[in-house]
Amino acid sequence: MTRRQKDPLRPLTDEEKTVLTRISRAQSEPASHVARAKALLAVASGQSYTAAARVAG
Repeated sequence: MTRRQKDPLRPLTDEEKTVLTRISRAQSEPASHVARAKALLAVASGQSYTAAARVAG
């Protein structure tokens, strides 16, 4: 049984998506930044918080 997300993420702008995508693929960024970027992109694409956490590692 899934619950509704309490605070859904606001829609990301194209610029924000571009920056988050760049960070999520970067090898020189701190791992915490990469994980957060991956999680934000996953939630923005409609995945649950649990699924986003799995994607982020």
